[in-house]
Amino acid sequence: MLYLDTLLQWNKVTNLTSVTEPREVIIKHFVDSLALLAMFDIPRDAFLIDIGSGAGFPGIPIKIFRNDIRITLMEPIKKKCSFLHSIIGLLKLEDICVFAGTLQLYAGRPVIDRADLMTARAIRFEDVEESAAAVLKERGRVYLFKSDDFELSTKAGLFRKQSEKSFSLPMNYGDRVIVELSRSAAV
Repeated sequence: MLYLDTLLQWNKVTNLTSVTEPREVIIKHFVDSLALLAMFDIPRDAFLIDIGSGAGFPGIPIKIFRNDIRITLMEPIKKKCSFLHSIIGLLKLEDICVFAGTLQLYAGRPVIDRADLMTARAIRFEDVEESAAAVLKERGRVYLFKSDDFELSTKAGLFRKQSEKSFSLPMNYGDRVIVELSRSAAV
């Protein structure tokens, strides 16, 4: 509830989300984010990169429920990064950090920590495919949160669809799909 209240307060002056009604935020952001943990077997002590984290979804709700997962929230917009730093401190979360930049910028660093998992809710995967392949461990997985069926169209063929799980949000807030991608054998 502290996360929800803080998000709504910050959202009055900083556009973090277009969803502003508390019940809708809970369902469209928190429940949607946590569906990953209910639908997929996420290994203990994994390192997860949340691409385009925005107001912290799905990374922060995942961290709240699975403290064993180490998370990097990746966000290029500075005002959103400020919110993420603030909420991490307010919630006293550990082993979670904010990278103020894009996945492409992260992948271009001289030394990077390769991820076991990646999540993305509001990005076009085709735009980050090559950087994702460079940052993800060989047996890593990418989880794309979509509002409808997803056709994988990759530029370089670096990933393949492993599975796809559909669900309906409570109170008729819509249907969602989480698509699990794995690295192609050719990578």
